[in-house]
Amino acid sequence: MSENCAFSPSDDSVAAISNLAKHHQMQIVVGSAIQNQQSKPYLGAFVFSDHGTVDIYAKMHLGGNESDYFTAGTTHKYIETHGETIGLSICADSSKSSHPAAYATAGVSVYAASVFLNNEWYATDTPRFPRIAVEHGMLVVMANQAASRSTLASVGNSTIWGPDGAVLARVAGDEPALVVASRTTSGWRGLMVPITITK
Repeated sequence: MSENCAFSPSDDSVAAISNLAKHHQMQIVVGSAIQNQQSKPYLGAFVFSDHGTVDIYAKMHLGGNESDYFTAGTTHKYIETHGETIGLSICADSSKSSHPAAYATAGVSVYAASVFLNNEWYATDTPRFPRIAVEHGMLVVMANQAASRSTLASVGNSTIWGPDGAVLARVAGDEPALVVASRTTSGWRGLMVPITITK
């Protein structure tokens, strides 16, 4: 079933996002099941550069029954932008201390984790992110799905922690918003920007 939902870098929909990233001079990360040469696809993300290239990151640490449907990745993925190096993480990746540690050893300044956390998991899993920030001196960004329509209800509350473990910005629940961080001469600053959705 997962193969039927997997995309390849050559798909028209992937090319369309790549063209938008190049046109607007943005780097974009989009989660997806990704086709490969193995029997099961990757659970990962397409990484679109601001100059038109497309790369991938494959989740390295599969959780639950994900290994029944997906192949684990073996390679960390870095994004270089505006003097920062961002290390990508997907959900259970961050539960393994070796994952952020490898990025820290490579000089990564930002650890960016996309996750799916319901209320129970948010309480048990979220405390690891400020610990990662303090241990490795990195900015940590956690983007949690909000307003899911599946059998599990994700709770949002996407958050950015500074290298000292302090919260710099947090979305209230599943409110449509962005959490944004910028480095200033006096250190990292965070901002929560509400989004108005028109129908």
